[in-house]
Amino acid sequence: MRLFYLYIVLLLVTACQKAPNPNDLNTPDNLGGPVSPYSPVGCDTCKYPVVMIHGFLASGDTYTPFHQLFTSNGYKMKQLYAFDWNSLNQTANHVATLNTFIDKVLLETGATQVALMGHSAGGGLSYNYLSDATRAAKVAHYVHIGSGAQPGPAGPGGIIPTLNLWSPDDAVAAGADIPGAVNVSIPGKDHYQIATSKESFAAVYNFFHGGPPATLEVTLHSPVCIAGKVLTFGENQPQLNAKVEVFQVDPLTGMRLSDTPDYTFMTNADGFWGPKNVPENVNYEFKVTPPNGTRTVYYYREGFIHLNPLVYLRTIPPPPSLAGLLLAGLPNNNTQSVLNVFSASQAIVQPQDTLLINNTLVSTPAYASPEKTAIAWFFYDDGDNNTELIPVGLFGSFPFLNGVDYYFPTATPTTISIKMNDRSLNIPNRKSSDGVMVAVFD
Repeated sequence: MRLFYLYIVLLLVTACQKAPNPNDLNTPDNLGGPVSPYSPVGCDTCKYPVVMIHGFLASGDTYTPFHQLFTSNGYKMKQLYAFDWNSLNQTANHVATLNTFIDKVLLETGATQVALMGHSAGGGLSYNYLSDATRAAKVAHYVHIGSGAQPGPAGPGGIIPTLNLWSPDDAVAAGADIPGAVNVSIPGKDHYQIATSKESFAAVYNFFHGGPPATLEVTLHSPVCIAGKVLTFGENQPQLNAKVEVFQVDPLTGMRLSDTPDYTFMTNADGFWGPKNVPENVNYEFKVTPPNGTRTVYYYREGFIHLNPLVYLRTIPPPPSLAGLLLAGLPNNNTQSVLNVFSASQAIVQPQDTLLINNTLVSTPAYASPEKTAIAWFFYDDGDNNTELIPVGLFGSFPFLNGVDYYFPTATPTTISIKMNDRSLNIPNRKSSDGVMVAVFD
């Protein structure tokens, strides 16, 4: 069975401010709110709708930093779209699905073209999409991010203006200059940072507009408009009628301030929940109850400071899906917690990064090598009630994932401390029989 998983992995890898304007809350499907007619995007602004495609095992929230910097520089939410696809399914016609998605964006915005961005495996999908002249005519600019080098710019005969954004320190994708493209190499960025960093955004904005952005800082909002999706981990299948309960928590303990949720949402057929204005810089727990009887998941996040329609909440897919089989071995009992730490916008890479759990250094060279590029760490005990920091589960067989033996006893309520570099989150030691806990560093 392990050899089967390794084979699948190798196959897939190689295939590889003030309150927001109320008018902006009437957004298209990237928020899940009501859809209304929009004024066409004026060509004089050069602000084409931007369609952002994520990479392998990822989701649209990869682009949260870019989304917030775009909106800090004058873009509206109705001009920014994240395309979610199941990168584990290499037999599906993702090009056709993307084509339908782009047609919908053009219809909803009144624009004649979009700006397209593809990260990692999303870059391969984008090049396939743009290989057809009819489809390529719908795209004004293309940004190839942390993806494999190509013989020329995208589109038939290389007709699409292409920015190739890559890092020599990306240990996942072997980037290189693309002849005829605008090539920007940014040293020191890992596979995710090349799609999330301020330097990368500056290059993208300059490519779109012929000049630098007004700011590389995320503007402050009060209150903050948030929304998002409930999707299955890895496969990005939307969850209809998932229940999302939002609780304010004490940032020092992670404990709820009230047993009654501050907000409750039910997802629509596309998995969307929200939008909702919330106070800025408040720590929340998001309790997600899936509709299919799979395990409850509890998300803990830092306080929001800027509008964010990409608050994605992933659930555990049921077997026989590959992701479901991978996660089926997580403990489910009254004696220990199961914790996932998700560093969404960068990997934890030694020696420049540190990850501590209850002041224990877990980002050792064995788990935090550049080649691993780990952004999702699963911590739980292998059954002997001891923290041994040895590998657990099959997570080590996959890129971007780690499984580490760590024992969180639950006999007495207490707080689990998580520190990533200079950032920290505190969460309760919830029993794994109640659900899986996820600590998110955007």
